[in-house]
Amino acid sequence: MPLFDVVITHLELAPADFKPKRSTRTDVAFSHVNPPLPAINRFFYMTVGARWFWLDRRPWTLAQWSENVANKDRIETWILSAGGVPAGYVELDRKEPGVVEIKYLGLLESFIGGGLGAHLLTAAVDRAIAMGATKVLLDTCNLDHPKARSNYEARGFTYVRTETKTKEIPSGPPGPWEGA
Repeated sequence: MPLFDVVITHLELAPADFKPKRSTRTDVAFSHVNPPLPAINRFFYMTVGARWFWLDRRPWTLAQWSENVANKDRIETWILSAGGVPAGYVELDRKEPGVVEIKYLGLLESFIGGGLGAHLLTAAVDRAIAMGATKVLLDTCNLDHPKARSNYEARGFTYVRTETKTKEIPSGPPGPWEGA
């Protein structure tokens, strides 16, 4: 795989700066995955992340996925549905008291472009605040959707710092399944 400079931008949000934006659709729901189901996290990670080169967790075993979601006091997974169909998800990680990181957030490809990204981010921040966040963290990079950062900043997230990591990245998106 060729080497690629991944530029990671770290953002944060104070609840007082939050600018929510919800969809006008009446058929949207935000549901907690409880009990935790590692297969759900894996499905969304592989499917949502397939286009955006989410690679770090692709080789994980069932044991690793299970361990990741096992601590219900730290990790929460939420699903956004539209018309009763799963449309996207968010994984929230309580890093320490008062700090919640939006670890993963994204929509399935067929739901991109309909305004649900802002709604999902709004619901995720609402939940992070309900978890006790006085600061919400979020990272984005130059491999993410071209409008991701503008959505984050429109909701009130502000720039903290940038770092560059050189990684092996396939020449094209890996797809949701091996060989797809």
